[in-house]
Amino acid sequence: MFHSDLCKPLGIRKVEEGIPEPLKGIIGGRGAPASMMYFHRVKILIGTECVETMASFCSDLAVAAILGRRGFFENFTVKFDCSVHPPMLELERIHRG
Repeated sequence: MFHSDLCKPLGIRKVEEGIPEPLKGIIGGRGAPASMMYFHRVKILIGTECVETMASFCSDLAVAAILGRRGFFENFTVKFDCSVHPPMLELERIHRG
């Protein structure tokens, strides 16, 4: 999930031309007005690995991006090591046949 401000740099002219879906559970609180997110097919480059996925874009996110299980983490084995300073993050691509 990405903030909609990233659409233009990615070549997406209008976020609303994507597949619409209500955003639930990640912004606001109880009774917060429903926000919409819009799905677009994108390629994400991580190091030397390229992952093609359907990503959602929303103007109500308070951060630039939130990586999810589907579309990102299902493609990598992820290791966080907070025992060292600075903390390390290691990604290994899962290649499916």
